[in-house]
This record gives sequence, structure tokens and C-alpha cells, in this order.
Amino acid sequence: MQTYSIAEVAKIFNITKYTIRHYVDTQLLTPTKNTGNGYYAFTDADLYRLYQIITFRKIGYNIAEIKTVLSQGELTDAFKFAEQKIQQQIDALLKVKADIQEIVQAQGNTQFNDIFFCEKPTRFLKKIPVDFLHHGEVDLFAASQSDYFQIDHVNYMVHRDGQIDACFPSHANDYDYQLAAGTYACMDILAADEQQLEQQVARFKRDPLIQGRLQAGNGELHGYENILKSLAYSEETVFTVEVIL
Repeated sequence: MQTYSIAEVAKIFNITKYTIRHYVDTQLLTPTKNTGNGYYAFTDADLYRLYQIITFRKIGYNIAEIKTVLSQGELTDAFKFAEQKIQQQIDALLKVKADIQEIVQAQGNTQFNDIFFCEKPTRFLKKIPVDFLHHGEVDLFAASQSDYFQIDHVNYMVHRDGQIDACFPSHANDYDYQLAAGTYACMDILAADEQQLEQQVARFKRDPLIQGRLQAGNGELHGYENILKSLAYSEETVFTVEVIL
């Protein structure tokens, strides 16, 4: 019967001898040990078992789980479950890939501090309860305890008297503000601090078109931190402000 040393097995499977010893120490592998020299001798059956172990490790099983699986006579169900597990991981990675692509695309289409126009659907906003505010700012920890709050969906309504209401997206049956569908004048602002943000918002409001809309009382300034675009910067934050035309 052909046998192999631990060094030969390590080379066959391109893994370290330490890894093989770990499988032996945890009794996942049970090769014959030469009592005279203390060396292990691995048979074809041991190599087959090691191939199974390596396969389940690639799938993501830990040592205890592999022990349980290999104690079963039939492994088909284990591989079916593993297939589902891997598909879930693939789906999660595809979602991450889509998010990354969206971030890259958003950056490619953005010109900061310039007014642009876009169509927006009808949107509904609900004021964030005072319990979730701290000195006028959203207490993210407190707000995170609610069922409706999402960190990337904080909106701000800026009134003509300077009052600012922090809001979250809502629906037609429960809202404080309705943003009508239509064409909006917008600006993406890249700011490193609050002063830069205020300067650019003031510049946006001084534009004759925007100024006319605000003074006529037909539109309120709506803004939000654009999380998707902000993710591409380590020091600055992207804010989007808009007024309906």
C-alpha cells in the first residue's frame, strides 16, 4: 500500500505542513504514526479525506462543522447547503459591486458647486422627533433605535426665516412636507467643514433663478447629505441642495 510523508502531502495539496498537523491534532485526519520515528504515514484514504477537508474549508466551514459533516455517511445534503451558502455570499458580493459601480458612476457625473437641473418624483418627508435631536442636530445613536431611521436618508427643509427641520423619508399617509414632482434646480456641494457648506449654500441662493423662486414663496430649499457621493472622499462631505422650479 502506497503511503506518503507529511512533506509529500503538503506538496501534493500545496498547503503547509503546519496546516496538516493542525488537522491531525484536531483529529480531522487520523494517519498512521510510526512509533519508532514519530513520523506520520498518509494513505490514499487519508488523502481523500484531506481533499474533503480542504473543499469544506474553501466553502467556509470551520473545524467543528467539518467534523460534524464528515461524521455523516452521505454528504450530498451538506454540499447542497454549502451551495446555498455560497450563492448568498455571491449575491452579497454582487450587491457590493453594484454599490461600488454606482459610487464610481455618481462621481463621474458630478460637477461640484455648479447648478444643474433634474426631474424628481413626488416625495414625502416627516420631521424627525425632538427626542432624536441634540442641539438641533440629529442624534444618530438615538435615531438608530427607531424602525424608520436610515443613516443615509436624513433630509433638511430650510425655511425662509432660516429655520431648519431635519426630516426622514415618509409616505403619503404620514408626512409633514410634500416635495412635488417636477424639475428641480440642484447643486452638489463638496465641503470640508460647515463654513464651506454655508458659503456654497448662500451662493446657490443668490442665483437669480433660485432667489426668485425662494422670494416668491413657491419653493423651499431642500437639502441632504449625499452619502453615495460622499463615500468617495476621506476629508470632505457632499451635500445636495435643491429648489423646485
